[in-house]
Amino acid sequence: MTQAMSCNEAAGLVRSQGAVVLHTSPTTYDRYVSGPGMCLLDQTTEPAWVRTADSTQCFVGYRCRAIELEIGQ
Repeated sequence: MTQAMSCNEAAGLVRSQGAVVLHTSPTTYDRYVSGPGMCLLDQTTEPAWVRTADSTQCFVGYRCRAIELEIGQ
């Protein structure tokens, strides 16, 4: 649960594990990664911030998202 961790603890966990599922509230969770190498080949990263015990917007790493191609590319 990120709200029980410091920002440094949450970000450090993502960095040390490479990819981790974090609970950001009692009913919400997501997978956070340290960089694009932890995503599938058809995915890219987007910056991710979560609420922690000491920060309302703590940068913990990234989330993997599908690459969206425009028609005609």
